[in-house]
Amino acid sequence: MASPRLKDSCQESSLIFTRVLAFVSILLIVGFAIWITAVVAGAPWGFAGAIGGATAGVAGFFMLTFGNFFDVRSFTCPNCGHTDRTLQDIGYYNCFNCDTKYHIDAKEALKLSA
Repeated sequence: MASPRLKDSCQESSLIFTRVLAFVSILLIVGFAIWITAVVAGAPWGFAGAIGGATAGVAGFFMLTFGNFFDVRSFTCPNCGHTDRTLQDIGYYNCFNCDTKYHIDAKEALKLSA
């Protein structure tokens, strides 16, 4: 699967919105699941809320620290010097100028074909 290049700022804005929506949804789902589990286990509602909130906070911390969900990166093709903004760690990037394929990682770009 080819990694899509971003043609305008609206696409990047929609990716940012999607990341925020997914982050908030996951935090709410984790917090509510832990809260309901604690209530069923017999904990008072306030204490169960504290447990759910703390667990959701820890999950959010790990998502922000170790996650890369729709990360956008500026990439300059070493062959021809063409620069694009593209998603990293998704499939491969196909340079539209010289037709060279790269796998774009967070730290490096691996050349797949010439």
